[in-house]
Amino acid sequence: MVYYKAITLFLLAQLLLQILKIHAKVPAIIVFGDSSVDSGNNNHISTILKSNFEPYGRDFNGGQPTGRFSNGRIPTDFISEAFGVKPTIPAYLDLTNNITDFATGVCFASAGTGFDNATSDILVSPSKSYIDYTSIGYTI
Repeated sequence: MVYYKAITLFLLAQLLLQILKIHAKVPAIIVFGDSSVDSGNNNHISTILKSNFEPYGRDFNGGQPTGRFSNGRIPTDFISEAFGVKPTIPAYLDLTNNITDFATGVCFASAGTGFDNATSDILVSPSKSYIDYTSIGYTI
C-alpha cells in the first residue's frame, strides 16, 4: 500500500513540474575539459594533438576544420544552443574573436589535458599555462 502511495506522489510531483515550468535564463557557458569539448584552443599552442585538418569539420562551417575533434559540432555546442545562449562556444585562444564574443560563453578546453599537470607535460601545455596566455589574448 505504501508503494502505491509513493508512486502516486511521484507521478503527481512530475505532473506539477510539467505544469509549472521554471523559466530560468543561463547568461553564459564556460567550458573546461579535454578533446571532447575543445573548440580549437589546440590550434594555437605547440602540440601534436590537433584536429585542424580533414576529416575533422567536414559537416561544420562549410567543411573547414576548426580544431574541434568532431566532424561537426561538439557536445557543448548542443548544450549552449539548448539553453538559448549561442549555437557554438568560441575557443579562448582564437584571436579572431574579441572580448564581446566571450560575454556569453568561452571554451578553455584543450585536448590531452587532465586534472594533474603530469598528465599533459609531454603532449600539450598544462592547464596552468592559461595564466600565461592572457598576455597574448584577452583578459576576462
